[in-house]
Amino acid sequence: MRRQWELIFLGLLLALTFYLASGYGLTTANFSVIGNQGGRRPAFLLWGALTGNYFYLYTDALMERAGCRDPAARFFLYGALLLLVTAVGLPYLPEQVPGLSRLHVMLSFLAPVSLGLAQLRFLAVLRRERGKLFGASWCILGTLAAGAVFLLFRIGIVSSLLEVFITLGVCLYLRVLGREIDVN
Repeated sequence: MRRQWELIFLGLLLALTFYLASGYGLTTANFSVIGNQGGRRPAFLLWGALTGNYFYLYTDALMERAGCRDPAARFFLYGALLLLVTAVGLPYLPEQVPGLSRLHVMLSFLAPVSLGLAQLRFLAVLRRERGKLFGASWCILGTLAAGAVFLLFRIGIVSSLLEVFITLGVCLYLRVLGREIDVN
């Protein structure tokens, strides 16, 4: 991904993340609820598309840069994109369409899990092929996983705080991983 597009994507993604989180309690609502209320549906759809595409495109570009052709890492990466974009496109209106709302929740949960598996596999392949540790990337990924589990259990719901944490954390992780790939 060219640097100028990367910065535009990142800027829009962060602006939409903070826009969606604003005006609601960070621990009492989540983007699915916010994105289906108060006229924020277009912003939610755009946020989902940008998030999925940014995480996918950036990871795909890093895989290309590193020469990683691992089918398992790519499978999980494509799966994450498909799950997220599908989840965001489904309405979360439990009173009106409970079946679609349950599917939305399930896909929304599976998307970051699939992205995490893609990143774990990618890091493992890099470590094996290059013989380097990629320590900062492993540390950030571990912190993201531990922080997400902590927030989920502490708050008790998938909250806006968790979604902001994951979005910002993955953006940071991808930037650090890119630098580690270039150095190693």
